[in-house]
Amino acid sequence: MRTFLPLLAASLPLGPALAGALAGGLRPSEAGRLACRASRLALVSAAAASAWLCESGGVATARWSPIGDGSPFAVGVRLDALSATLAVLVTFVGDAVMRFSRHYMSGDRREAAFYRWLCLALASVLSLVVSGNFLQLLAAWVATSVCLHRLLLHHGDRPGAVAAARKKFVFSRAGDLCLAAAAWLLYRAFGTLDFDRLFAGAAGARDLPLGAVGLLLVAGAALKSAQFPFHSWLPDTMETPTPVSAFMHAGIINAGGFLIIRMSPLMAVAGHSLEVLAVLGALTAAFGSVVMLAQASVKRSLAYSTIAQMGFMMLQCGLGAFGLAALHLVAHSLYKAHAFLRAGSTVGAAPRAAVALRTGAIAAGVVASVALMAAAGRVGPGLHGPAGLFFAAVAGFGLAYGLSRAWSVARGPGRALAAAAVAAAFAFGLPWLHAAAQALGGDASYAPPRALVAAAIAVFAVLFGFQSLLWRTPRTDLGRRLYVHALNGFYIGTFINRLLHRLWIEPAAPVAGEEVRHAG
Repeated sequence: MRTFLPLLAASLPLGPALAGALAGGLRPSEAGRLACRASRLALVSAAAASAWLCESGGVATARWSPIGDGSPFAVGVRLDALSATLAVLVTFVGDAVMRFSRHYMSGDRREAAFYRWLCLALASVLSLVVSGNFLQLLAAWVATSVCLHRLLLHHGDRPGAVAAARKKFVFSRAGDLCLAAAAWLLYRAFGTLDFDRLFAGAAGARDLPLGAVGLLLVAGAALKSAQFPFHSWLPDTMETPTPVSAFMHAGIINAGGFLIIRMSPLMAVAGHSLEVLAVLGALTAAFGSVVMLAQASVKRSLAYSTIAQMGFMMLQCGLGAFGLAALHLVAHSLYKAHAFLRAGSTVGAAPRAAVALRTGAIAAGVVASVALMAAAGRVGPGLHGPAGLFFAAVAGFGLAYGLSRAWSVARGPGRALAAAAVAAAFAFGLPWLHAAAQALGGDASYAPPRALVAAAIAVFAVLFGFQSLLWRTPRTDLGRRLYVHALNGFYIGTFINRLLHRLWIEPAAPVAGEEVRHAG
């Protein structure tokens, strides 16, 4: 039984890979049906493997090598709580995107080729998730980038699509080099790239160059997951078909988070690497949150929202909250994939006006949030340690804003009481959610400096204040100037575009809507 489970996990990428190999030579309708059947088979298999793992417990691993047990070129499979959860997530989102594409891509002249690369991308992500050694993870990591590059070039006659694909290609190759260098250092230090052996040796590896490995992993994750200042490729990819934008949240854009969580036993002893990651994540979260609010395009706003969320996930990893980061990865992937697939339904819809938050409602929301979080911390498993403190603070800011908004628009005491009841139920459920998330983070233990935790909480306090007062910005000259700069992403993408375009013989045209000049 224990032997069959790794085999089932190893078979997850095979169906989509076979469908991808065959889809290019089929008629579009046949390619679409084949892709949907392959994704549904992978979903059923992933669900079965996850259920089996829950029943048997522990970690299921297997390793096959025709040239000796110590070879770094072995094929390995690792199925644990993290990989099982991600496998179900990836196949679920992949299946939804495949079925959505049957209607969205109908009549496209390159529909069969689209299904081919989408199936191969799904197979690559599944290979990444169940990898049992670092070299295999690196190969799958590169394969996801190659497949995404082909999908970004689906409309290869559009200058904006070509420019975005070229920029993503450069950043992806830089990330690949970082992971390849990390693999070389790991093999020199441990004599193996197998995850089980790496994690077992990490605890006693204080004298090894793990600090350099950790920084290389941070750089690779930052490049993959659109961290500041490498973020501008993601908003530029909105020229690609909507199913690709949705599928990117099934283990491609968030692969950087998976990498850090998977390598968390090693990252926890890799010097100051996690502190660097926390600072980078906080900066990215703040930047993406501000720029997102100024975007007029729905898809670009969602893209900057993803940048902010990826920064938040990296910040969680940097503070040692690996389980919460994994839970955030799952929740954000489901939400954002759904948001992209429904983006077309917002065309013609009446925009919601900014809610003018009353000062009294903001103050009441803050007081109520502090009281609820303090009471919730004494219930159930509680929120302990730096990760628990950070989680409680961020959740408290979210509750305060939600209550402030609800009480500012409430008509009568009934709705105000209903909002308070919902907030109380959410607050008292947080300790249990925090405890459940720990299973996804593995056994890694890391205690971040208190000053770093305090700084991260301060960043979110400033963002809470900014968002609460955002509706007043059009009334001031400073607010109008900030809006124009935020609309243009503070021109970082423009600078990088000019720099990268020099690498190509024929520079592509800038992405439409990338830069808007202030009239007057």
